[in-house]
Amino acid sequence: MKAQPALPGRERPTGRASVLRTATAWLRRSPQAVLLTVTAVLATAFAVTPAYADDPGLQCAVSATGQISVEPSPVVYGQNAVVRWGADGIACGAEDALVISGPGFDPSTTDFPVGGGSRSVFIGSTGSVTWDVTVVDLSSDTGFNRHLASVTASVTGVTVVPDVRGDTQAQASQAISAAGYVLGSVSTAVDCDNVGVVRSQNPSAGTSRPLGSTVAITIGKKPAPPRICE
Repeated sequence: MKAQPALPGRERPTGRASVLRTATAWLRRSPQAVLLTVTAVLATAFAVTPAYADDPGLQCAVSATGQISVEPSPVVYGQNAVVRWGADGIACGAEDALVISGPGFDPSTTDFPVGGGSRSVFIGSTGSVTWDVTVVDLSSDTGFNRHLASVTASVTGVTVVPDVRGDTQAQASQAISAAGYVLGSVSTAVDCDNVGVVRSQNPSAGTSRPLGSTVAITIGKKPAPPRICE
């Protein structure tokens, strides 16, 4: 039988376009097949090549394992602690990096090579603190990353500045010392309601500060003559 010539403007679609157009026509006829068709199209489009076949950095990020720890644990408020981390993976190279987040680290500006490392950090937070290590594929257009490990430590040794307002200088000095702090500068200011006693302090009462920090006080005094306190 002689083949019929193709109609003008109706060329037979080929390749991926053929798959998509055929699927579209099928869906119009059979809405119930939506899920099966979408699955088939995705499989056709992406099953040919592994996700990381042309991106060695992604292979490292997918396969990487890691750990992170802190010493001492619990950590001590107002003192330094040492954070240690390590990670490894398949085919890790310069296109891969580790991002550490937590006190003492700025993940937005600093990354580390895949491997091990440590850093001494100051503990200035109360309650508990957490550090995380994440592997990042720097060569990936999508910025592929995967969280590897985290560590959380409670903070001990938290002390607060006592309230010495209304105390004499001697009383304030004793209270500040008993709390583990040091009396700092002592100034005076006209204050008829607090003559001879502490009218203000810095830091304010209840503020967390490392032991050994200074606390400044201001003592109230009478105004210079001829002014008088009413």
